[in-house]
Amino acid sequence: MVVDTPGTRVPVALVGDEMRGGFPHWYAPYGLRVRSDFPLPLASAPDLAQDPPDVVIGRGAPGKCPAPDGPLVACAPCPTHGVDTLVHRGPGGAWIWCRALATFHVAADNRRVDVYLEAADVDEGALGLALVGPVALYILHRLGRPSLHASAVVTDHGAAAFFGPRGAGKSTVAAGFLRRGATLLTDDALPLRLHGGEVVGEPGLPFMKVWHETATSALGHAGDLPDLMADYEKKLLALDGRYAFAQGAVPLRALYVLGRYDPDIAGRADVELRRLSRQEALVALLLQTSNRSYLLPKEEAAFLPLYGRLVAQAPVYALNYPSGFEHQDAIEARVLANLREAR
Repeated sequence: MVVDTPGTRVPVALVGDEMRGGFPHWYAPYGLRVRSDFPLPLASAPDLAQDPPDVVIGRGAPGKCPAPDGPLVACAPCPTHGVDTLVHRGPGGAWIWCRALATFHVAADNRRVDVYLEAADVDEGALGLALVGPVALYILHRLGRPSLHASAVVTDHGAAAFFGPRGAGKSTVAAGFLRRGATLLTDDALPLRLHGGEVVGEPGLPFMKVWHETATSALGHAGDLPDLMADYEKKLLALDGRYAFAQGAVPLRALYVLGRYDPDIAGRADVELRRLSRQEALVALLLQTSNRSYLLPKEEAAFLPLYGRLVAQAPVYALNYPSGFEHQDAIEARVLANLREAR
């Protein structure tokens, strides 16, 4: 079942080169009305200009970024460059610094983002991905709308979300379902909200971030795909015209914490499910909150009531599966059988 979300305009394609001029543009990532001085990797939604924006993304004057007025709360190390991301929080808002891109100053009311570029020739694609990724998700959290770092699909037996540590195969598992006719709800961030007594997952963004092997072996995509960003091998796959994308929020029926193992080392190739206890499930959801390191403990704690309702509604399972694209049929069959049982 899809929940109708009046007023929410879900973007359906990547913005083309012909649409990059004439800023500011209007976009609708995660249902927010966003007016931006920078191109985002989404379809432009000019009809949103009829109403005031939820968030304004502006261009900060070079060299004029205000200094952070609070402590460092998050740091993402990089084995090559030392540090990729730094996040400061204080009374004046949040300062999200991304190496070689910009400092994103999010105002204290979470309604404005000023972008102070590191250089005039920054990677435009990477900048847009940062704005619709960690910056937008931080704003969603501060507006009381938590999101999970998860991929999710809608099947004939309900919506399933897959999450786990980096490299667990979230996108690959979701891609296998798409090739077999499922609808993508999200590939990276799954916003949650309460609707009619149920916890629903909102559509994410209408593209997938996949490795070349996933595009060819899991999705059967034969053509070349653009790089996600410069000097990075992951690809950007727009769904438009290829695979179905959810057009509204959907109640979640089950969630799966992924664990991938090597069948040659294990000497087996079965797909194993174990239902987590309520406490285990809540811990798993907290750990997989998108960019949770950006948040203060009291902000994380505020999500617990919604997470509690979610684990009461949708069982959470540990899903251990064998590595290898040849096992995707078995993974899908096991999950679909489980969803049928959970209904």
